Amino acid sequence: MRRSLRFVSRTVLLFLVMQLSVSCSPRISGEGSIVPPAIELAKGESSQKYNIQLDFMKHHMSGMLIVRRMPDNEIRIVASTYFGLSLFDFSLQDGKFNVNSCIEPMQKEKVLKLLEMDFKRLFLSEKSIRAKMSKDGSTEKRASGKGFGKSVLYITGDIPGDPVQIKIKHPWIRLTIRLDKLSKEI
Repeated sequence: MRRSLRFVSRTVLLFLVMQLSVSCSPRISGEGSIVPPAIELAKGESSQKYNIQLDFMKHHMSGMLIVRRMPDNEIRIVASTYFGLSLFDFSLQDGKFNVNSCIEPMQKEKVLKLLEMDFKRLFLSEKSIRAKMSKDGSTEKRASGKGFGKSVLYITGDIPGDPVQIKIKHPWIRLTIRLDKLSKEI
């Protein structure tokens, strides 16, 4: 009886090890290495424009996000609705996040902290991110954090640093932010 239990337990252990080694998709980088920003902005370059969609539970908000690197190396992030209501105006400079303006419902410390983490992951290089590429090579998945602070970035596009679409998901709080790049003519 003991012999068969040892055999079964070793077989199950061997099977689990084989499954883990086969099922793991290839990593771009391991934990601890620096992952480049999802969106790279050059100094003096014209603004990059994105359609932005914020989905929180049953609530939906959409508009336009405009991002620009200023001459003093400040990254300015402005979002507004299509009717002209300014949602927020943030800036990133030397790793510091500044709130220049923000609508009342978003002026909560936890909401602003969450947006700070998301925008830093988009525009600054970071450690402690697990990055994987899809099998067909079209989508990169970056995961970071645990529990309520967990977020997953899906980056779609052929050119590194210039994605066509970015989707940020916060599974525990059911928040999804989607950015679709607009053409230069707009």
